[in-house]
Formats: sequence, C-alpha cells, structure tokens
Amino acid sequence: MNSATPVPAEWPARFGDELYRFALSRVSDSETAEELVQETFLSALANLAAFRAEASERTWLFVIIRRKIIDHYRRQARAPHIGLDELGDGGGTPESDYFNPANGHWNGPQAPSSWLRADAALEQQELHDILGRCQERLSTQQGAVFAMRFVEELSAEEICQELGLTSANYWVIVHRAKLQLRRCLEKHGLGQS
Repeated sequence: MNSATPVPAEWPARFGDELYRFALSRVSDSETAEELVQETFLSALANLAAFRAEASERTWLFVIIRRKIIDHYRRQARAPHIGLDELGDGGGTPESDYFNPANGHWNGPQAPSSWLRADAALEQQELHDILGRCQERLSTQQGAVFAMRFVEELSAEEICQELGLTSANYWVIVHRAKLQLRRCLEKHGLGQS
C-alpha cells in the first residue's frame, strides 16, 4: 500500500476532531456535527475507489463534509415551511429602507450604531455564543439560507439553485433573517445606545 492510498480505519483518529470542529462551527449543534462527520466517513468509504490522490486525503474529506453541510441545509430548508410573515413587521417597510439593494449592507440610519462598542466590551466567545443563540431562533428556512450565504459564503444564485428558491424569495428570506438577528442581538444588549 503506497502513501497516497487512504486508510479508512485511521480517519477517525487522524481527521475526526478537525472535521467535527469544522462541522460544529457551521451547524452549532453537536449531534448534527457528529452525524455529518459520520456521513462524511461513510461517503468517503463508499467512494474510496474514486480517490485519485490528486488532493490530500484531508482535503478530500473536507470537500465531502462541506458538501454534507450544504445537503444538511438543503434538507432543513425543504422541511415544513414556516411562513415568511412570522416576524409580524406589519408595516410593510420596503427593504430599501434598511438595506442597500446593490450590496445588501445596512443603510446609514438603519445600521446598528453601537455594535462596535459592544464588540469591544464583550469577549469574542461571548459574542459568538449570543450570535449562535440568535441564529437558532431563525426559522429552519431562514437559518439554512443565512448559513449558506454568510457562513458557507455561497452566492445568491447557488443558494437559489440548491434550495429551489426564486431570487425574490431568497432576498425576502435574507432580509427577514437579518432583521430578526438584529432584534435578537439588540435584546441581548448589542446595538442599543
């Protein structure tokens, strides 16, 4: 057996912890992260004959787990649909009042003004924990779209294709997710003057 031949029995010891941390940073649920690592190993084992050593074994496994994470979000987004009007804005405020349509960034007066001070006051881990809890409050579809866009950094077109969304529906979901995250972060003391 040459050095380029994968040894599946060694995967958990060599790559398990790193793959788990990678998955956990993207799904924020330890059970799901563990399942994704297991699915990755099973998929790699099933496709072992396709491994050509063009990339390292580690890189190959990370490509597989990244795909498994996207599949996870796709399944979540196709779960029973929760209506987009659940936030109860009621005002019908146009998205352009909050976000610049060209780049998706907050417009001047709507931008969270004191987050920089709050970020400096909180340790990075606390901020990460608060953001994670706020993300968990998003609907399944919003959470999947938000994670695919801002964690996995997929383009809007890729997300629409993966989840079967129209462009308009995608932007409504992103808009509502941003608003809900902002409200949640403000409830936790971030963004209040």
